[in-house]
Amino acid sequence: MSVPKLIMTVGVLTVTIAGCSTESSGEVPAESTAGAARTGSDLAAEAGSTEVEGSEPRLVIADADSGRIEVIDLATEESVGSFDVGNPAQLTTVNGRYVVAVDGEGGRVDFLDPGSWTIEHGDHSHSYVKDPAEIGSLDGEDPAHVLVGDRKVAVFYDGTGTADVVDFDTLSKGEVTVATTIDALAPHHGIAVPVSDQYVVSSGGDEDDLPNALELRNEAGELVRTLDGACPEMHGAAVFSRYFVLACEDGVLKVEDDFTTAKLPYPTVGNRAWSFDHQGKGAIVSAATAEGVLALDTRSGRWVEAKTADKALASGVSGDGKTIFSLQTDGTFRTFDWATGAELSSTPVLSARYDGDGPVPSVQVGGNRVYVSDPVADTVVEIDYRDAGRISRTLDLGFSPASFGVVGA
Repeated sequence: MSVPKLIMTVGVLTVTIAGCSTESSGEVPAESTAGAARTGSDLAAEAGSTEVEGSEPRLVIADADSGRIEVIDLATEESVGSFDVGNPAQLTTVNGRYVVAVDGEGGRVDFLDPGSWTIEHGDHSHSYVKDPAEIGSLDGEDPAHVLVGDRKVAVFYDGTGTADVVDFDTLSKGEVTVATTIDALAPHHGIAVPVSDQYVVSSGGDEDDLPNALELRNEAGELVRTLDGACPEMHGAAVFSRYFVLACEDGVLKVEDDFTTAKLPYPTVGNRAWSFDHQGKGAIVSAATAEGVLALDTRSGRWVEAKTADKALASGVSGDGKTIFSLQTDGTFRTFDWATGAELSSTPVLSARYDGDGPVPSVQVGGNRVYVSDPVADTVVEIDYRDAGRISRTLDLGFSPASFGVVGA
């Protein structure tokens, strides 16, 4: 079965950021040999960074019509940096810190540092900011899915059936170091998942059909064995510290860190997931479907299904895992209680019903706020989901957002 490729990803005060960005030369700026930690801090600051009192999240937004990527400070509502990656890109956030911009058509993968992050340190946390910087780039034929696990970032190239695995720890040094390259032997729309110093790689697909099986490969990328558990029409993944889950035609396949597998059937036959949204700390994943939104506790296998009159375009999960979000084709943002599936609020947020043309509106979660892109209106809407889905402000971009993410929350 052939499907469109999906990458695996405020009342209202209006502010305009168009024309106020600082241009990036594409080079990492000169930095001091040490960062500035707060007085009395028990953790050293990264070179070129400044430790701040609390998190200072930033939006990273890709223009639908150019290679422009804007970085917006949500505290000041101003642009703090801009990148040009050549063509419209699909963005994937990495550990709430970095962004990987994928230009599937041009074959370029850019690693960006938007310059805001928080580190958990025992019973407290440390937050830092720095100037946004481009770290480096990779090239390959038809790059698509980007997955993070085991302190590695795996970029899969559909055109060659290969994956470059980048060492996460080199990114803070301003380097994109490829630890290994894996060859899945045949081009297909696939994935590679780093797990326990090894890799689980998709197989069984071709240029027209989605993969249906998984292979275990060692640290050098060599084949170890085929995993048990089929995953027909594989598309959609979420990676956790000790396991990951995949969306299949007949349910969700869970793969443990010992490489055993288990299938979790969907609550309703035919109402499947094609991609997952989740927050790094929780076990809940959500998926937008033709009938509404699905949510799954990946630890227990418990499902919650919230059906809506309109198809869901995007979904999300709150940081505490208690609230599920869904954006419908009619432009309505809805919240649901995870425990019961009951609807909690319904708020019109899009300027027009999505008719299937142009960039798809999307949902991103940042702290206690949810952000919804409106490509038609050239805006991003900020929602306080705890206050009955109230729109807290609207950011006027001056360009159409194709893909975006939140870092530093």
